[in-house]
Amino acid sequence: MSELRGRVPPEGGEGLPRPGERRPFDTPEAVLEPQPATEPAARRPPRPGRPHLVVVTTRAATAADQAPHGTVLLSRFWHPALHRWSENSFESLEHAMHLFLDESGWVLRQQQALEGVHAFELVFEARREDFSRPSTEEMLHDVGLTAEDVADMMERMDRENGGSA
Repeated sequence: MSELRGRVPPEGGEGLPRPGERRPFDTPEAVLEPQPATEPAARRPPRPGRPHLVVVTTRAATAADQAPHGTVLLSRFWHPALHRWSENSFESLEHAMHLFLDESGWVLRQQQALEGVHAFELVFEARREDFSRPSTEEMLHDVGLTAEDVADMMERMDRENGGSA
């Protein structure tokens, strides 16, 4: 019987650490080890209300979608206040992120590329009150305008600004 117990080190393994020892800092393996943060992560002030996770999926727009001109991707998520799917069209992923982060006030928790062009899964933290705000259409209706009125106004402004240049 052999006096050795446990695993026999591989040949040429003299420089390897023994069980329980840390690797030397000059080895590539040491670089991959988790390192403690040197500074605390920036914290946002806590928002009141109960957090709600929103999973938004995106995909490339197709001709069959009949989306507005310039639409590159479509997003979809379950709207808890309306109890239905909410679908939006965007010119880019950055445009979508601007709406969800800056305009809606959501916090991005995870972003994952999916298989396909412009296909992503975005997980946001929102608050229930984020979904009770009036929609753009409701705000326009409150001031006596429709989406078509705004589109006409924007076209008129483009013509006036384009004609004076």
